[in-house]
Amino acid sequence: MKESNSKLKPTVAVVGPGALGTLFAARFAQAGIATLLLDHRPARAAQLSESGLVLRKGNTEARLHIPVTADPAMLAQVDYVLLLVKSYQTEDAAAVLAEHLPDNAAVLTLQNGLGNVEILQAHLGTMRVWGGTTAQGALLEASGIVVDTGEGPTVIGRPDGCHDARTEQFAGLLLQAGFSVAITDDLPAALWSKVILNAAINPVGALTRLRNGELAATDYTLKLMTAAAREAANIALKHGVKLPETDWRARLLTVCQATANNRNSMLQDVLNNRRTEVDAINAAIVRIADQQNMPAPINRSLWYLIKGLTG
Repeated sequence: MKESNSKLKPTVAVVGPGALGTLFAARFAQAGIATLLLDHRPARAAQLSESGLVLRKGNTEARLHIPVTADPAMLAQVDYVLLLVKSYQTEDAAAVLAEHLPDNAAVLTLQNGLGNVEILQAHLGTMRVWGGTTAQGALLEASGIVVDTGEGPTVIGRPDGCHDARTEQFAGLLLQAGFSVAITDDLPAALWSKVILNAAINPVGALTRLRNGELAATDYTLKLMTAAAREAANIALKHGVKLPETDWRARLLTVCQATANNRNSMLQDVLNNRRTEVDAINAAIVRIADQQNMPAPINRSLWYLIKGLTG
């Protein structure tokens, strides 16, 4: 096992010690980027700060010692924040960031669902918030122990579609950490493309308890996912989102087959009796459909079924 120790002033704060948060923090640190991991649980933060983060990929394993804290005052030291908490925690996280971040610090959200960027902008202003998506794979075996389960593209961008030096700089940090990164000038299209896939795959997987590969291999679930995706895409187009023309059935097959062994995050939440992010995914699509006076029976049904299952 390799050892790494970072005592440098943090440049990037990763907020949220889940699978992706732990992965990004570990890979930043492994690349020599000064990194802070913010947790909301003091006992867990102390344990992770003492034991370090363990990053596993294939047959390799590395232990990375970085500052892990539950004290948001530590955010005063950072230049960039990567927000990776659950979507229903965004409001609370945004309030903490607004109170403790220096005025020149910027925040990137790679969270699931719709609405996260807008919540952050309400607290931090429009120019300090970036959004994005990631298809990076990660599995949290235990607190602080993460398996890098596969490379996937990360897309980031400013809501106004402009590029600036700071966006380029943060993209450079992601590249330095080995992530595949692209900067988009159409963030809404990127966010909607991801949420459409999540709206199709996540609740169907959670309801059936099937892994992604099994979802794609079963004709009935593939038909249901395709219908949910097409419905969501039509709502996005009516909402003014400039989606690229997409064969959603083929796209779902590609994604599910590429992540065949994956239990999606909503399924993991259901299996562990945790709150899901369905309100930021299918329910958010339904709310926008209602604003457009459009029917959304499939996404509404999936939303109601997940809420009935989990409360």
